Amino acid sequence: MKENFLYRTVSSCRFALKTGWKISKKRIILEFLYWIFVYVDWLLVSCVLIRFILDLAMKRTSFEKMMVYVGSVVALEALLEIFNLFFEVYVKPITDVELYDGVNKMLYDKACQVDLRCFEDSDFYNEYMMAVSQAHEKLSDMLQGICQIAARFAAMIAAAVIIYQIDHLAILFAVFPILGNFVFYGVLNGRIFRMEKENMAFQRMADYVNRTLHLGEYAKEIRMTNVFRLLKKQYDNVVVSIHKVIARYSLGNIILFCMFQYFIFLLPQEGAVVYSGYRVSVSGTMVFAEMAVILTTMNNNTWILNEFVEAVMIVVKNGLYMEQTRHFLEYEPAIPEDQEGLMPKLPIRTVEFEHVSFGYKEDGYVLKDIHFKIEGSQSVALAGYNGAGKSTLMKLLMRLYDPDEGRILVNGIDIREYQVKAYRDLFATAFQNGRIFADTVEENVLMGRRTTDEKDRQRVWQALKLADMDEEIEKQPLREKTILTREFSKEGTVFSGGQNQKILAARAFAKDSPIAVFDEPSSALDPIAEYHLFANIKEYGKERFLFFISHRLSSVRDADIVFYMKNGRILERGSHRELMNRNGEYASLYRLQAENYQG
Repeated sequence: MKENFLYRTVSSCRFALKTGWKISKKRIILEFLYWIFVYVDWLLVSCVLIRFILDLAMKRTSFEKMMVYVGSVVALEALLEIFNLFFEVYVKPITDVELYDGVNKMLYDKACQVDLRCFEDSDFYNEYMMAVSQAHEKLSDMLQGICQIAARFAAMIAAAVIIYQIDHLAILFAVFPILGNFVFYGVLNGRIFRMEKENMAFQRMADYVNRTLHLGEYAKEIRMTNVFRLLKKQYDNVVVSIHKVIARYSLGNIILFCMFQYFIFLLPQEGAVVYSGYRVSVSGTMVFAEMAVILTTMNNNTWILNEFVEAVMIVVKNGLYMEQTRHFLEYEPAIPEDQEGLMPKLPIRTVEFEHVSFGYKEDGYVLKDIHFKIEGSQSVALAGYNGAGKSTLMKLLMRLYDPDEGRILVNGIDIREYQVKAYRDLFATAFQNGRIFADTVEENVLMGRRTTDEKDRQRVWQALKLADMDEEIEKQPLREKTILTREFSKEGTVFSGGQNQKILAARAFAKDSPIAVFDEPSSALDPIAEYHLFANIKEYGKERFLFFISHRLSSVRDADIVFYMKNGRILERGSHRELMNRNGEYASLYRLQAENYQG
């Protein structure tokens, strides 16, 4: 277990050095020199210079000659201090930004590759949060700690040599701080890390409550209902749980801390005073100058050793976090975003599901034995109650997930054989729970797909017109350059839920792809706006494979094919007329909705 722990710590150090070297070589080199110079300065003043002056004094060397040596040391110290100030004031702030930028780019790149299934795994999400939480600061602390360990170890060896030259036995007093730090402080830090890890799940819950109170999207419900009581109760339960975890560890931590303090301060320092005092005043085997050097060096060496072990423990503790970061960056997704493969060929002629089954968890299927084949450019409507598996079916088609059983074929080829990015580029999508980003209307529509300014502008306005949002955008002073949300701009515009949904639809309209997917694109729209939107979707879907999901069956009656889904299966399929003539569940649900509209 100890070897495994040591191996994990060494692996984390190697990862930190490799990552830091890749991002900023000068940070590692200058950080190491900085700490070397700090302890060279300390050795010069507290050990070498004191002993040198006392030796000169005992030899009755002239004051002028003594000052020459002192002046030389002061000049060297000044040069070291200039370098240290240069590092602290200039190098470190700049390289901190470089580390922040470099680490976050690595994390962003990997986060964009994580399988969607992972975000539904609470264990993975907890580890993910530990991996990305202030990773740049953990890396900076690791690099500093590694350099401190190297410099402090060298300083301790030098101090030990000085003490050993004066008295061989006095070196034994350095053993006590080693025991205190590596035994008691090591166990203490391990317990603190386990305590923080246990509290991570509770902290996430507390952060959720904080987030709901800070975000405007929750404000109306909080003010118009008593939901804050529930949130407050949840928060109180979290605080109680955190207190219980801390209480479970507190007594052991207190005992370990007391033993740590006893071994690193009382035993070595008081022991050295008694021992050297005995040799000076009782046995007469040590002169006062040697006693002064031993006590000064021992006292400083104790602090250096403590700082050394503290640096080790910081490296160990941060290494546990960096291990999570390393695991996250080494994570291999089931569907790699950079996966190579066949390039899809246009036109798209067929889309086929061959006995496809899928479940988000191992304990059950969300979709079971889905089998169909669509040929030619047709519009397909997915209807059914919530939880029937409609959105999941589309996610499988877009290869956001892979099926557990069966195959999905496009143009007769298993979609897993296609290059992932090229395959997903076949789709224009408007998701039911799509998000508006804190950027311009134009960027929210184009989503990074740029050609030339004039062509982009035309695409944006054509898409807004199809989404019936062009008149509203024309009213804005900045038109398509209007900033959405007030996340970063007080002048930002906040649209209604229905208006945001139209922008999401425009996002799909702006992309000229052979397959279009609209997942509940009108859930926030009134019936008239919904009618116009679906008419435009139908027009846009000509000569494309068009898939759309809607709970309102009045919107699906013009589809070429309707799949009525229930409990993860396609229960009925056919045109609207065929399903109505069959007089099954689809027909019953359609008549029920029609009666509500008539009422």
